[in-house]
Amino acid sequence: MATLDYALLAEYARIDATGLATIVGGSFDRVRVSGTSGVQSTYVVLRVLLDEAEDDTSFEVSIEPPSKTYSLQVAGTTSRNPDAVPVDGRLGVVVVIGASVPLPEPGRYVAKVTLAGRHVQDLPFMVDFAEQ
Repeated sequence: MATLDYALLAEYARIDATGLATIVGGSFDRVRVSGTSGVQSTYVVLRVLLDEAEDDTSFEVSIEPPSKTYSLQVAGTTSRNPDAVPVDGRLGVVVVIGASVPLPEPGRYVAKVTLAGRHVQDLPFMVDFAEQ
């Protein structure tokens, strides 16, 4: 059964052809916005561990503002790297999900991570509006 090894928020992330991740501004927990609203380029990075016999698993990430006026959702299926080498019978698969997240209000936003239909992690972050 697939499990989540780690999840983090980043300002930018990508996966290269070999499956290695480049992460910039990783593990942020606060965003400061100039003005009364904004948009934040946000990446969610997941490392999923698959059993050797598993080919893939489904995932979903949903991001909600404090008032829950919207839910930005991205769903997909992991793609196993054919060159991956199992460690202790598990294969690591890194997934990067990028989105432009509307920030209509200050407060606690949360990215909720679901793996194979099971909620596995919340990634909260605070949004502050700077005075101009």
